[in-house]
Amino acid sequence: MTTIATTKPQPSAAHAFTRYLLPFMVSFAIALVSGLFYYLVPHDWNWAASQAALWIHLISGIIGIFYLVPYVLAHYKEKDEDPLNLIFPWRAFRRRGNESDWSYQQRIYGHTLNWLMALLSISGLVIALPGVLWLGGVVWLPGYTATQAGNLIHLGLALIALAFIGFHIARKRKRQTQR
Repeated sequence: MTTIATTKPQPSAAHAFTRYLLPFMVSFAIALVSGLFYYLVPHDWNWAASQAALWIHLISGIIGIFYLVPYVLAHYKEKDEDPLNLIFPWRAFRRRGNESDWSYQQRIYGHTLNWLMALLSISGLVIALPGVLWLGGVVWLPGYTATQAGNLIHLGLALIALAFIGFHIARKRKRQTQR
């Protein structure tokens, strides 16, 4: 009697795109727009809209993290990238043996983008900490200067991450059209 071994099919790059990257991109865009609204529009203009923008920003940012992590892991596997590069970023900057300039630069943009997204997520969690503590019954306010610095760091990381997303995608599209 013969048995046929079945293996679970590996997810394709298109599958990872539609399952993880597309929802991340949508949630990142929503978080970016709602965060900019909350940051730039005066709260006394419309307090309810300001609070709605804040909740939309928090929820879409958290959802974005939950879609980004599995995509990055799938992307690393697809590109045959060493997972230790996620933990030790300086390892990622080593050039591979016969790696082309384009491939090396694209890989560096990707690793930089990963770390920017990690720092963006951490800065968002740090900014949200006083509110989370308050919901738990603890009042802790870091002070006006620290709060403003945290907000500016978070905003700056978001804009830099947006630029790197643009660079990373535009370079890939340009390369595909040249082939």
